[in-house]
Amino acid sequence: MSSVVALATADGDRPTSAAPSAAATTSGATSMPAPSSVPSPVQEPAPAPPETVAGLIADLTARPEAAGPAGPLLRDGLQGLVSEDEGVRQLSAVQVLSVVISGEALDPRYATASRLALFRTMTGQAPAPAPPDGPPSCLEVRQGTPPPVVQGYARQIVDRLPAWQADGFPADETARLQELITPVVAGQATLDVRPCPGQ
Repeated sequence: MSSVVALATADGDRPTSAAPSAAATTSGATSMPAPSSVPSPVQEPAPAPPETVAGLIADLTARPEAAGPAGPLLRDGLQGLVSEDEGVRQLSAVQVLSVVISGEALDPRYATASRLALFRTMTGQAPAPAPPDGPPSCLEVRQGTPPPVVQGYARQIVDRLPAWQADGFPADETARLQELITPVVAGQATLDVRPCPGQ
């Protein structure tokens, strides 16, 4: 209506010429499409990532981008953990630890899920995919001096536990993990990989 009023005011001495303009304005307004009343579709939340090694491998094989830019690196490392080649398994363990400890370029949900999967698997609380030539492996803490690389990873984990909790790592798992690796940080114990109990 304001455009019609403006036209009428400007051409008050020529009402006959204002009328067509008003009509044109009115017809132009009616020709505009009405805003859609159809509600936009509700975005379904992304499914929660699996919290087992096997589940993460399957999920990231199907859609590696779901975990963020580091998703393919995490997937390759997890797949390497079940390789027939011991050397590949060792390199993959280092690769996976580097990715999940820092969480850099990982979706926080996948960072938390992969940490939980590795911790529960290595402590025998979740099923571990076995390499083709042997039983699944679990982590064992024993007395002894840890190798520098093991002690270094343990220190990084302890330092980052508050950030892990902020990302969703459960408090009870945090306490158990801290109890497990604190002697390693102190140089009083080391970590060994052994067949899981009952294997």
